[in-house]
Amino acid sequence: MTASGPAAPSVRILRRTGDPFEAEEMESGAPAEEPSHVAILNHLFYDSSVDLGALVRVGRTTYVCTRAGWRLVPDGRGA
Repeated sequence: MTASGPAAPSVRILRRTGDPFEAEEMESGAPAEEPSHVAILNHLFYDSSVDLGALVRVGRTTYVCTRAGWRLVPDGRGA
C-alpha cells in the first residue's frame, strides 16, 4: 500500500487572454508565492494555454498573468 500525497488543487481558466492595459495595472499587485500554484500557472503559460491578461483560479485563489509574472487578483476583480 502506498501513501497518497495531498490532493492537487482544482484549476480553472477563467479567461485565456485579456486586456494588456488591465494586466499592466495589476503588475504592482502581490505576486503568486505558493510554489505548487506557481508551477501550475507557469505550465499553463509555457504550453500556450493562457497569455497576457489571463485569469486562472487555482483552488480558491485567482491570478492574473502580467509581464511581471503572475499576480494575485484582489477580491472583487476576478471573474
